[in-house]
Amino acid sequence: MKENEYFELLREKWSKIWPHPSLPEEPVYPLGKVPIHEYLEIYAEKVPSKDYLIYYGRRISYGEMDDLSSRFASYLVENGFEKGDRVALILPNMPQFYIGYFGTLKAGGICVLLNPMLREIELEYFFQESGPKFILTLDVIYPVVESAARKVSGDIDIIAASFREFLPENPEIPIHPSMESPEKLEGVLYISDVLENVTANRPGVKVTLDDYATMNFTGGTTGLPKGVYHRHHNVLYTAASIYTYFNAHLLVEQYANQQVDFEKFVSDLSKTEVSLAAMPVFWIAGNDMGVVSPTLAGSTVVLLTRWDVEAALEAIQKYGVTTTFAPFDLYWEILSHPDVEKYDLTSLRNCTGSSFIKGLTKELREKWKKLTGAILREAAYGLTETHTFDTVTAGFHVNDLDIERAEKYSGTFCGIPVPGTLIKIVDEQGNIVPLGKEGELAIKSPSMVDGYIGRPEETAKAFRDGWLFTGDVAMYDEDGLLYYLSRKKYMLKVSGISVYPTQIEFIMLRHPAIELVGVVGVDDAEKGQVPVAFVKLKKEYAGKVSEEDILKWCRDNMAPYNVPKTVIIREELPLTATGKVIREELIKESERLNLN
Repeated sequence: MKENEYFELLREKWSKIWPHPSLPEEPVYPLGKVPIHEYLEIYAEKVPSKDYLIYYGRRISYGEMDDLSSRFASYLVENGFEKGDRVALILPNMPQFYIGYFGTLKAGGICVLLNPMLREIELEYFFQESGPKFILTLDVIYPVVESAARKVSGDIDIIAASFREFLPENPEIPIHPSMESPEKLEGVLYISDVLENVTANRPGVKVTLDDYATMNFTGGTTGLPKGVYHRHHNVLYTAASIYTYFNAHLLVEQYANQQVDFEKFVSDLSKTEVSLAAMPVFWIAGNDMGVVSPTLAGSTVVLLTRWDVEAALEAIQKYGVTTTFAPFDLYWEILSHPDVEKYDLTSLRNCTGSSFIKGLTKELREKWKKLTGAILREAAYGLTETHTFDTVTAGFHVNDLDIERAEKYSGTFCGIPVPGTLIKIVDEQGNIVPLGKEGELAIKSPSMVDGYIGRPEETAKAFRDGWLFTGDVAMYDEDGLLYYLSRKKYMLKVSGISVYPTQIEFIMLRHPAIELVGVVGVDDAEKGQVPVAFVKLKKEYAGKVSEEDILKWCRDNMAPYNVPKTVIIREELPLTATGKVIREELIKESERLNLN
């Protein structure tokens, strides 16, 4: 089938299952097509006293966030920062992340979003790849970050952030035990000092939608994590898509097939929207749900630094949270809490999840609906390369159609592509396969990056003729509904976090005793998947280094999710003619050993 005929067929089918007649056929931009930090500035003028963040009881208004981020932007510019320079944000969920994020964008810079759980060797790699001019990081990990940065460059300015700076003296909801800060580090510049001693004037840097806004890292389909740049229009399109289509189920529930003024409908919802940002905001899906989409909507974010079921329950009840996004296993955790019935969770109306470990079932939906009154559904299909959230799932819940179809096809229900985004399913030669047949998912989207930074060969392999060939296996059913069927060939999802075997191998080869290493994934009941490492030792270390010795080294030098569940020492590893470890053979070996 020709491509134009294929999409004509799909559009015909989508028109028959479109969730509601008033749902627009293109995303709505409530304040126009301007960079996301300008949305913050406009709302700061329109509703300066409205809560933007609520952080364990500390309230930061739109006006205050605009002021604080402008101060940070001014500091950057006054200290030699130029348009296109990069700021690495290595922070958990805390107000300083938002200050650094919007301040960097206002200064015309690029935010490099990194996980604060990374270890020194890992940080070295990411600093080499991203080349930040400034780093904003948590004081608890400052020494590790500084050591890694100095190995890359002596010219990176590092700024610390402390929990003490914004946590209230008497928190209104429980604080996680890990959120204790040390005494102020001597000789270290803190962001509180920066904000206190800099003017609040916006730096006046002209930023366009075509300028780069963020740098994220992805494994793509293979290899070490690769950097990708998202332009401002990529970020904005995703935010507008969430704003427009994430509430479609409420249209279906409240108005059936009645025509309504959609822009008024979604605007009214946004005025009372309160999102719980419990997923990491450095993670691209967490950033979409906890930063960019609430900012575009002009709504309020309740920010949790660490997931804690009691803190989440307290926050939902106390602040009238309406919107949640989390892996489905965390919804089960809430339902299983012994005191859950004591909480009023009826403010909830837009609850979505991701099938990282546990999938959405009728039982989970029924129990959640009974407890809260809200419909729980799969969030969307998405990728780092497309700023994720590429499909519409809201509105397909009627009679549990989404769950029943997912069970029928043994996949994850993804709905239909967001208008403006195209998804096709192809065979190994790149030819379109018929509806109902499995194949590789290829995507073309206004939110898609140009390619992998500094990786021309990998870019040419994955990005072809405007399409990203994802390596994901998927299918459309007879009605044009999309299903995600399996993971990329080698990438793992450990508790919802993307883990790249090649990155683990890269780090483990720094161990003085390891000559060769191959990492594969095995299923895990608790985490979804976990890595397992097969190792060949150098001759001089044979019999002198144990599997437990290597595991301890891994724990000391890797983020927890990268640490192998098991290390297996072998005299030889299966190799190709060019000396590369044959991962498929290791997968078979792990299956024979029953390492699940």
